[in-house]
Amino acid sequence: MSLYKWELDAVIKGVQMGQIDERERLAVLAASVGYFSNSEKPKFKNIFDRNKEEQALEQAYKPEQVKATNKQRMALYDKVRVAFGGERSEDGEL
Repeated sequence: MSLYKWELDAVIKGVQMGQIDERERLAVLAASVGYFSNSEKPKFKNIFDRNKEEQALEQAYKPEQVKATNKQRMALYDKVRVAFGGERSEDGEL
């Protein structure tokens, strides 16, 4: 198998990036072990929250769904603000 220089450079860089990723994983593991060893009441969710990770992944691939959720949330905030702030809504009710 023969490679161009730029292909060889890309392969070598990819292997080195993989080594950096592995060192990062080991550092996270070491920090996690330290946290669990030194904490009085360790909580696994402080280290890894699967639901949060899955939601972040979904948001990365469906940003339009996040925008719709944010619009719904803002509408609810406005209703609460009007209800508890004493401001009148457009139809004159509190």
